[in-house]
Amino acid sequence: MTLSSLEFLYIFLPLFCAAYYLMPERGRNGLLLCGSLGFYVFGCISCPAAIALLVFLVISNWLLGLGIERRPRLRRAWLVTGIILNIGVLFFFKYVKAISPSALEALGKIGFSTIALPLGLSFYSFRAASYLSDVYHARCYAEENPLRFALWFSFFPVILQGPIVGYTELEKQFSSRQYCIENFASGLRTFVLGLGFKVLIADRLFRLWTKASELNFTDISTPLAWLCIVSYSVYIYFDFAGYSLMAIGVGRMLGFELPENFRQPYVSKSMTEFWRRWHITLGAWFRKYIYIPLGGSRCSKWRNVLNLFAVWLFTGIWHGSHWNFIIWGLGLGVIVVIEKLFLKKYLDKSRVLCHIYMALLIPLSWAVFAVSDMSVLANLFSRLFPFFSSEGIWFAEGDWISYLSTYWPYLTAGLVFCTGIPEFLHKKYEKTVVWNILLLAVFIVSVWFIFKTGADPFAYGNF
Repeated sequence: MTLSSLEFLYIFLPLFCAAYYLMPERGRNGLLLCGSLGFYVFGCISCPAAIALLVFLVISNWLLGLGIERRPRLRRAWLVTGIILNIGVLFFFKYVKAISPSALEALGKIGFSTIALPLGLSFYSFRAASYLSDVYHARCYAEENPLRFALWFSFFPVILQGPIVGYTELEKQFSSRQYCIENFASGLRTFVLGLGFKVLIADRLFRLWTKASELNFTDISTPLAWLCIVSYSVYIYFDFAGYSLMAIGVGRMLGFELPENFRQPYVSKSMTEFWRRWHITLGAWFRKYIYIPLGGSRCSKWRNVLNLFAVWLFTGIWHGSHWNFIIWGLGLGVIVVIEKLFLKKYLDKSRVLCHIYMALLIPLSWAVFAVSDMSVLANLFSRLFPFFSSEGIWFAEGDWISYLSTYWPYLTAGLVFCTGIPEFLHKKYEKTVVWNILLLAVFIVSVWFIFKTGADPFAYGNF
């Protein structure tokens, strides 16, 4: 079950919201914990071991937090143990295939045969590590109530794909939050907008990318290759931004304010700015818990360069075990360093050149991100830049036209909407009758597409 599945839209969400608002306020946190665990259990029903892992990490991190606060002499040891536990478990599951096929076989024997990575592990392991660090540095007190801690850990709107919400951001809201019809309605509108992003734009363009990928990019033209990577760029943005809006919307319906995760990244003037606008909560996590502890920018120029490369290398590793993620992360690190050293000041002054620069870099970087097979990635780049290929310019007559004739409405909508126009209109007109009718139409059409073709998995569910 995901936030865009029919089970969630027509069963879980309405029943849970009805019970939540009928429940006396003192019992809502308990109901929220039960609902969050039920949501996760339903998603992992075929893999009980993933559920056991979640429970184990909840208990372990709760105890470690108490140990850090109550045992000052051993606090560093408890912190190191917690970091090794959370990040070690994450890296083990991400890299077990690449490191040890025999370990993968052993995992299958204990119940992990149906999923390669436990649902949400990438996100809740980072949240757990940040909690232990915050307790260690006295940014917050260790949570003494295990049920309250379990609620933060498993909070269902964010457990699968974020936003990555720290303990301090939700702790106060567990004690005091505002329930009103206005907030519920605002959250519902935000949720529907995110659902439209996901189903009506991202899922449609994912089909274009899938069809071209099945050909391993060997028999496509250069125009189609560029069409594919532009479509993938639009797809991955609306897929993840759509999920984030849906999570924020559900949170607001329940009285919570979750942090913004995207801020129109495709209008950025540089790659540095782009990654301040994209997956904001993950970027903030890397900055707070890796970049700044390494020294940040308060050091020599070359030490700062090493710090940036360390962050980007870790970013690539976090996304997966294939070499393309390492290349992608280090490649972005090179670009960010070049911008920091001299290029960004010129890009910031530009009105046109900066956007041409980003229009080329963004889809090319996502091409490296999207294709894990190195030979297939080489095929794709030989089509993108045929003048470097021994085969010369490659045109398969009419292939790009046939794809464009099918997918142009979704691609056009995506290119227009990634400028931030829908968010602007939503904020300005969300309480008007016309806007609410449009959102109702978006919901109806989205549900029709889900019913007809099924809900595609969220891209970041694999990371």
